Amino acid sequence: MSGLRPPPREEAPSRVAVRMLVLIVLVLGAGVTVWTAVTQQRMELIEDTALEELELEPMVSPNGTSINVVREGDGTVPLVLLHDVDIAGNVIWDGVVSTLDEKFTVMRVDLPGFGLSERIPIEGTRHTVASMAVEVGDIIDQAFAEPTVIAGIGLGGEVAAEIAVISPDLVAAVVLVDVDFYKPDGWVEFAEKLPWFGRAATFAFDTAGSFSLDRWAPHCAEEGWCPTRSQVAERELAETIVGTADSVRAFRRTPAASLVPSKLGDITVPVHYLWSQQGAVPRESVDRVLEALPAAQIDVLAEAWKAHLDSPRDVATAIAAAVP
Repeated sequence: MSGLRPPPREEAPSRVAVRMLVLIVLVLGAGVTVWTAVTQQRMELIEDTALEELELEPMVSPNGTSINVVREGDGTVPLVLLHDVDIAGNVIWDGVVSTLDEKFTVMRVDLPGFGLSERIPIEGTRHTVASMAVEVGDIIDQAFAEPTVIAGIGLGGEVAAEIAVISPDLVAAVVLVDVDFYKPDGWVEFAEKLPWFGRAATFAFDTAGSFSLDRWAPHCAEEGWCPTRSQVAERELAETIVGTADSVRAFRRTPAASLVPSKLGDITVPVHYLWSQQGAVPRESVDRVLEALPAAQIDVLAEAWKAHLDSPRDVATAIAAAVP
């Protein structure tokens, strides 16, 4: 019989699955490309303020880095406050400062690349804890003639500990708040290190992007800490500084070079450690700190996510108790 053809063979399910997977990957790739391009364009529009335009009076480190400081109080005990990885900089200390004893003269420091300090858009040693400790230590030496209590959150605590290691004569006591010397990078930090896409990811998650507020105040909707209007305004100002996202990304891409974990045992001044049990620092990291510093005092804040935000009075009390 002429004209008859065999029925078409059904395509193997595995081939269909592969084609669908390829299609999904292409669609996702196109979406990511468009999102990255649009986000980078938005970043260029927002980051339009030069630090010189703000007419600040920064202090200058030996490396020539302009470091913004805020001075408060006129007490007899010098206190330096160092913030965590947060583009808002020193404003996250507002709650603690408002409850501090009047005996302190307070100097809040914006770490290099954060707050209203100079941006460092090129990765390298200036982003390391070791370098920051040298620069902040010099600022402390310029500001105070006697040993200083230094309190640090996260990254700020790493810097404070390193100062106590390399310049013990500058330090009267150290207060560490939720400091994890041993934490691995998460997926956000990994994304921020990627070529091209990482720049947009940094803007989205750490500076002025659509996900940054959720990372800044993740428990606000759950009756946790919410920023005040003035804190939001300060953060928004920091977000507009030219080179902000590039500076934070350079910090993320710079390999960790801090010597603090291996030299914690060299700290001779009193150490007070505060741990937010509900937060991101695991108990294992706290135990490792206590192994290196068996004489350190530890306060466990069982209900807190971030002690300096959720329990500022407890942090202020610990700082007062740390005074020799």
